[in-house]
Parts: sequence; structure tokens; C-alpha cells
Amino acid sequence: MPIPSKPEWSHIPAHARHVMLCTGPRCTQRGAQQVWKVVRNELLAAQRMETADGVLLTRTHCQFPCNLGPVATVYPERCWYRIASADDARRLVREHLVAGTPVSALLLNGDTP
Repeated sequence: MPIPSKPEWSHIPAHARHVMLCTGPRCTQRGAQQVWKVVRNELLAAQRMETADGVLLTRTHCQFPCNLGPVATVYPERCWYRIASADDARRLVREHLVAGTPVSALLLNGDTP
């Protein structure tokens, strides 16, 4: 049986930042699916989904540290976030992914990039 294919699946989507959001079992139990939906909808509303100045949003499996999830990482800044609510998700999009300023209050271990 042939594997489904589309021409656009052969190219890396345009993006300035890559956000990897854990949807592994422990992060999912802590609300990662809802966080993913909010981040995606906010990026679409801001017209920053897969654009040259926007974001490539990827769901991942476990990234660790599971007990602090839901965990999201943002590259190229190498920021590790705990995104515990829809409000946190909206703040991440508004402040870091659109305005370009990491959200220190959401960073794991209080690290700064």
C-alpha cells in the first residue's frame, strides 16, 4: 500500500522559531493537549504559524522534566518552559513568540536565555 504524500510534505515550513511541546503521557495528564490547542490557535490568530517570522509548532513525546510539565522548548533561544494553563500558553505566544521576549516567569529553573 503506498504511503500518502503531498508535495508540501517535502519541504521544511518557513519559521523563525521552533516550538516543541511535549504531549507525552505525563504532560498530557497535566493538560498538554489543551495547551497545544491554545498555542496553535493564538499563533494562527497572530498570523505567525509557519511564516518567515513565525513558528513551526511540533508535538513531541517526553522531553523531561516530566514532573514540571507541560514542557515546551523554544529554539533558537533554547528556552525551556512550563506551560501550566491556557493563560500561560497565551502569554508565551504574545510575549515570546510574537514580541520576541522570553517569559522569565514561565522558564524552568528561572533560567534566562
